Amino acid sequence: MVASLVGDVLIENLPLRQTKAALTILDQNGVWPTTPLFSDRRASGTLERASRAIDTLGPRSPFLLVYYGTDGSGGWQSLDQPLRTVTTVDRFALVQPSRAGHIMRMLQPSELRRAMGFPRSYRFPDGTRRNKVKLLGNAVCPPVMRALVSKVFQLDMSASRLGG
Repeated sequence: MVASLVGDVLIENLPLRQTKAALTILDQNGVWPTTPLFSDRRASGTLERASRAIDTLGPRSPFLLVYYGTDGSGGWQSLDQPLRTVTTVDRFALVQPSRAGHIMRMLQPSELRRAMGFPRSYRFPDGTRRNKVKLLGNAVCPPVMRALVSKVFQLDMSASRLGG
């Protein structure tokens, strides 16, 4: 359980939610196009972050390359951890080993949607991929909002019964 401050009201006993490993939100291999990781066109900082991950995890482990931000984690994360904060710009690239060397692709809106806990039935408005990523980056995770609204409603109902 956790407590949060919403406005001037302390909301206690919000349920803790089980987190999902990033691996569980990924689409099947081969659905999205990939490019070689090690390429002359790749920024040196990107290659440095990828090399740190490969050195730590080993050459056969997939991982997420994290763009933007200085989080102290070396610019990558393993797939057994929950996805970090979804932002309004492409931030996460899936890097996988292959016979031809490491390949990568950016996470897609459908994967980011799953990471944030949107229901399977959620459909994006028409728009570009970039607009969908931006929309998700500006969104609040539905399970978090559901828990907060439910708790506020319970408090309101309790106050009504007490004449408050």
